[in-house]
Amino acid sequence: MKKYILLSFVCCVIGLFSSCNYLNVDDYFEDTFQEDSIFSNKTNLEYYYNGAVALLPKEGRLWHWGSTPGVTGSDEAVSSGSFSNGFVEVSFSGTQLTTDRISASNMGGWDWNFNIWPNCYKIIRKMTIALPRINEVPDATIFDRMELDGKLRFLRAYAYYLLVMQYGPVIILGDDVLNTNEDTEYYSLARSTYDECIDYVCTEFEKAANGLPVSQPIDKIDSPTKGAALALAARLRLQAASPLFNGGDAARKYFSNFVRSTDGVHYISQKYDERKWAVAAAAAKKVIDLGEYKLHTVLDPQYTQKLPANVPHDEFPAGAGGIDPFRSYSEMFNGETTANTNLELIWGTSQTINEHLDHVFPLKYGGTGAISVPQRIVDAYYMVDGHDIHDASKEYPYEARPYDQTCVTSGDLVLSKNYVLKDKTYKAYANREPRFYVNIGYSHALWTMESTTEGDKKNIVVDYYNGANSGKNNWYGGKSYFLTGYTCKKYVHPRDAKHGQDAKVIDKKFPLIRYAEILLSYAEALNNLTQTHTIDEEAFSRNPEVIKTVFNPIRFRAGLPGLNDSDLSTAENFNKVLQRERLIELFHEGRRYYDIRRWGIIEDLEKEPLTGLNVEQGEWDGFYQPIVIQHRSIYERVFKSKMLFIPIHLDEVRRSKNLDQNPGWEK
Repeated sequence: MKKYILLSFVCCVIGLFSSCNYLNVDDYFEDTFQEDSIFSNKTNLEYYYNGAVALLPKEGRLWHWGSTPGVTGSDEAVSSGSFSNGFVEVSFSGTQLTTDRISASNMGGWDWNFNIWPNCYKIIRKMTIALPRINEVPDATIFDRMELDGKLRFLRAYAYYLLVMQYGPVIILGDDVLNTNEDTEYYSLARSTYDECIDYVCTEFEKAANGLPVSQPIDKIDSPTKGAALALAARLRLQAASPLFNGGDAARKYFSNFVRSTDGVHYISQKYDERKWAVAAAAAKKVIDLGEYKLHTVLDPQYTQKLPANVPHDEFPAGAGGIDPFRSYSEMFNGETTANTNLELIWGTSQTINEHLDHVFPLKYGGTGAISVPQRIVDAYYMVDGHDIHDASKEYPYEARPYDQTCVTSGDLVLSKNYVLKDKTYKAYANREPRFYVNIGYSHALWTMESTTEGDKKNIVVDYYNGANSGKNNWYGGKSYFLTGYTCKKYVHPRDAKHGQDAKVIDKKFPLIRYAEILLSYAEALNNLTQTHTIDEEAFSRNPEVIKTVFNPIRFRAGLPGLNDSDLSTAENFNKVLQRERLIELFHEGRRYYDIRRWGIIEDLEKEPLTGLNVEQGEWDGFYQPIVIQHRSIYERVFKSKMLFIPIHLDEVRRSKNLDQNPGWEK
């Protein structure tokens, strides 16, 4: 295999340091710690591995202090900034990207940083050094060595995965560890093509899966499993099959001139290959065939609402019967369900998202009001019987009359054990599917904040119109507020409180990948097949009944009807249905930016102005009238094709004449 390496690792060749021993970067070892000591026992090797893990960027940081575009990098959320030192700054990583405030020489600051290239390659180097020496560990059994090989190989593959997601094609090192103190030319290496990167990383994930356990103890949520390795490979395979990366119109539009300077080869394939969809389907099915995962459900007959007539009443998963759709979905994210009882969680991180919840909490009750959800996302949610808001049924109507004070609900309605639709709520928020109430914080929603013992700081009906308790008023000088009149409640537990005596936030973990995504990926991959393809001796084709089998349970879990014949009449029709389902189901889980990118629709979406409610007005003076949002994080949004990939930092590019920069970013 051709030798590749990140040049920042071999800094010695350009005279920055006299030596380059990257073994000694861990908190667990002194600078004098010898390499051989790492392999003297399992404990030392585990310390070494943990030190590498500590170098990983934090994928759960979707709002702030992140290293990915996160939720504000797409149409999923917008920010008014963060409150700091008495003023507001537009400092969310995704907002920096969408407002064209980053460059190849300026990729972050103390609170966010897109430059994950150096640390990921440090991890790769460390794992590559360790992998061939596992057998030297004297107190490791044959089973220990199998798992160690799986863990180390997984971590190396995961570092590559993060690089590919961020930068596209990268430098593949394979099993080579380059020498130090070589001539500069030795390190002038080129990037592999995108397809080569995908094939390598997915193969490594599959190899890792062979040595990894099927499950991990509850206190090891971060530890990889066989399912995690296969699921991440499935995610990559689906991305590689998608229009932006598979010779579709988007690939030709954006990457026709993106060629390797050393040989003129296209980094992104310009030729469509349908078989990639079959490979993606096969990868997803490997996870399904493990038989280890299922959609999370909760039974609560005391509070479960009566299902609409058009929703199958059969016991789940054949229908929506016997479960509480609201709790089934919400408790995966709000901390109510632990990792070991959530059989939908394939892999997660022990890093909590609690530190970010202040951005979605009401202004007057400990929050900043910095994260808002645009109207287009709110309107994507179905009515409770599965109808679109623009085609609502007579039984479950959609009513939106922005100046009509009679257009409000009458009386409190208990939707679930932990959710009440309050009296005098704007009717546009009535009759909606359960995931709407879990995900969307709308005006007049009840925030229970039960942990505080101060009665005037709990069970608060929160409003966002001008002059309301959390509207645009004098809080933080009126500069930080919910720009659209909506925010995210997905990760908020009924007991979570940010203000008041004894206030606390329930610990909750971030799901890096869950089973619902795998089912949606399998359905999408099958849908885009026009022929039968055989992968690993198994045939894959566009079978509507198979698609229904994997897709419908997600709908049923949400208390909605399954697919109808029209949904599946053409591949184009179902792609639209599926794209909408991923928007709703995976809301604020960090997938939206990557989805709209790979589908090649991000530019079209950015051409449509983002709207929200008129937060400048009082409740019945125009607040409920959607308008184009007038805020710098919105009106300064711009789409440029360069934003499809994050730039490689100039420090890296300048070290190698053969390291091509991503298109559109200065070299």
